[in-house]
Amino acid sequence: MNKPTIQIEYDGSMKQKRVEETKGTGMRRTRTMKTVEVKDPLCWEIITLEDTTSWYPGQRLNKKQVQGLCSGAAYNVVIGLPGQFRVTNSRY
Repeated sequence: MNKPTIQIEYDGSMKQKRVEETKGTGMRRTRTMKTVEVKDPLCWEIITLEDTTSWYPGQRLNKKQVQGLCSGAAYNVVIGLPGQFRVTNSRY
């Protein structure tokens, strides 16, 4: 019996997010945008699946979930760089 195949792409841009920062009080308040590191980034995105319903295309995974998929014997996991499997920027 063949194992299900999952293709995953790594996207390092999800490690940071932009947060609004306000300074001052009342009418003298200023708003600026600041980038901060994400504690548990969802950097891996599932691109295609074959023969499984446990996961879905477009789902984002953290490092622990990817390590669990790779170490288990239930799936064939192929990990690529951004744009390696996806030709367009659409979700699927």
